[in-house]
Formats: sequence, structure tokens, C-alpha cells
Amino acid sequence: MLVRGSKLRRIFYICTSELKQTRFIHMRILFVGATCFELYQFFENLIEIEGEGKNIFHYKWYDLEIDLLIPGIGMTFTAYHLTRALYASKYDLVINAGIAGSFRDELSIGTVVNVKTEQICDLGIEECNSVVSLFDAGFMEASQFPFENGRMINPNHFKELELTAVDGVTGNISHGSPDSISKITCGFNPDVESMEGAAVFYVCMHEKVPFLEIRAISNFVESRDTAKWDIPLAIENLTDELFRFLRKFAKIKQLS
Repeated sequence: MLVRGSKLRRIFYICTSELKQTRFIHMRILFVGATCFELYQFFENLIEIEGEGKNIFHYKWYDLEIDLLIPGIGMTFTAYHLTRALYASKYDLVINAGIAGSFRDELSIGTVVNVKTEQICDLGIEECNSVVSLFDAGFMEASQFPFENGRMINPNHFKELELTAVDGVTGNISHGSPDSISKITCGFNPDVESMEGAAVFYVCMHEKVPFLEIRAISNFVESRDTAKWDIPLAIENLTDELFRFLRKFAKIKQLS
């Protein structure tokens, strides 16, 4: 039986309650990752059952059906391939998983976060010391669906995830210039940065598919110095959290 909308919240409650997972509902989940590299540790622990085309693959983990979509880096590729995937198959949950940059000292490298809101930071008008959004420029209403006061807010971001909930910003450039970073922090006040999150929010909210964005911090958003990054740590921690989350839904045989 497939599950939609508010039913997913009920399933999450059942699976995490004191009933100790006595009820299980078969689910089909789509993972969206910009690159295979970010999710390879996770998917090497699953059973691949077949491939389809160049960027979508099928797996099983216990009683869960799990598909992986690799659309490429950036919002355009993500929006196009995700929309095609949602029209081709029905999913109970979409999970956008990968690495991200942190704007906050308290969100240290290796921290895994639950991105609850998204803004698009490079869609607007650039002025000398700021970026004027389409909302502030008068081209769009700030609360035109799926936006609320210029932000997209995930209605299914699951406080029960036990991950720090953060505000995200998405751009088609990984920022490393002090001037551009200053404009983004002043204009959008984000916690983390990615290059695909807002596209997943936009598509899933329009298609009414429950979704999550789970990211692990690989670097701080500052003048680019990859020597300070720790992508392996971010991927390891992300993998651990993804399996911890899926165990709440999967019917796992207990060892005697």
C-alpha cells in the first residue's frame, strides 16, 4: 500500500512509538543526489535490483523500495530530471541528500542537518552591495505558492528526525568570494548552502509529494580553501543518519 501526505506523519509516529515497530507499511522512496560520490557509501549497502537509463537506479533494503536519481549539479538539471521521475513513478517520499556548506560556526564540519526552508539566492537583481530578490523587485508576490514570505517551507520536515533544523539557500554557484558571501548572508540570512535544495522543494511542493532535505556539512562557506574541507567525514555521518532514519520505516528481522 502506498502512502501520501499526512499519512506519512502517522506512519512515522507508529514506527517510532512504544509499539516497537509492530506495524509496517511498504514504502517506495526516491533519493535525489547531485552526484554518486555523495551517496556511494549509502547505496553500496543496498541491493541493486535493476538500472533504468543513465541517472536512475533501483534498490531494495529490507521491505523498502529505494530508487536513486542522479540529476547532476545545480537547480536546472535537478528540476528537470526530478519532475520526469515523479511523472514516471509514484513515490511516498523524496529525500534530497548530500553535502552542504555552513554559514554558522556552530554547524561544524560533519554535522548532519534537516533543511526545513529554502531560498534561491541567485534569482533576482544584483546591485552594488546586495542581491535584490524577485519578490523585493516586484516581479513576484512574496507569498505566491510555494513561497511564504519569500521562503519555501517544508510542511513535512519531521521534528522527530532529531537533527538540527536549518534554513537553506540554493544557488547555481558554490560561493567562495567574500563579497558574494556577504551579499548572501545579508540578503538571506541562511544557515547552509547547496546547489539543488530549492529545486527539490519547488518540484515536490507543486507535485504534492512528501520530501526531506538531509545534508551533511563538508565545509564552511568562506574564501575557497579545499584543504579545510572534510568531505569523507560528511559522507560517513550522512550515511549513518540516513540508515538511522530508514530503520524507522523498514521491517527489519531482529536477531535472536
